Amino acid sequence: MLKTFIIDGDKGGVGKSLAARALVHHYLAQPEAERPRIVVYDADLSNPDVCGDGGLKSGNGIMGTAMLDLSNENGWIDFGTRVATLTTAAEKVDYRIIVNMPAQIGTRAFDGSIHIVNEVLREANAIPVWLLSRTQESIRALNYRLRNMPARYEAGLIVKNLFFGQSDKFALWSADELQQQLIDEGAWVETELPELNDQLAVMIGRRPFHEVLKDGIDGRGLQFGYRLALESWLKRAGSAMAKIEELGC
Repeated sequence: MLKTFIIDGDKGGVGKSLAARALVHHYLAQPEAERPRIVVYDADLSNPDVCGDGGLKSGNGIMGTAMLDLSNENGWIDFGTRVATLTTAAEKVDYRIIVNMPAQIGTRAFDGSIHIVNEVLREANAIPVWLLSRTQESIRALNYRLRNMPARYEAGLIVKNLFFGQSDKFALWSADELQQQLIDEGAWVETELPELNDQLAVMIGRRPFHEVLKDGIDGRGLQFGYRLALESWLKRAGSAMAKIEELGC
């Protein structure tokens, strides 16, 4: 089976790259015999923190990585071709595609102007993962997706990024009709991405988490306290992102 997780949130700085990397690590941390094959695409060309230089690459359980420009039709054609190849492979073994989307992609790709987007997402068995900040803009951008591509947004994962404050700080979301429509009455699931220690985040940069745990940073192992903090965060973040597997057939 093939599932594709579209890590989105429209606005920059909401935590898309971090969530994508946490989800990748969640799968890589599973026993090899039990985990699906992982393919990772980074569409954030201006800030490629997932698959850019020094980021995730093929090997160590990742079947493939690539940069994609999903702001134009050619990029979606390329994506569709890649999906078709993986769909065939997924007839025999489970595959998960993780796509990190760029900021402001909504007005370029999800407004219907690129006509194959809906078809590609359907073939990819795409499931949206929405990184939620505490602003009204974040809610409006999600509502925009729902209006323009309702068939692709019937179910998904809402991720409260606790970098912006604890769960009770997301008051606008909790009071919005959209929360009731998607979570209370619909097929969406809600989760929370824990905050990563600021200093640890700076130290790691875009380095893959599994490589940091294995080799440290620049050939030096993490100090014990930082290693404990990273392992704790990865465990909690993995449990949060794992809820995505509840969705999709």
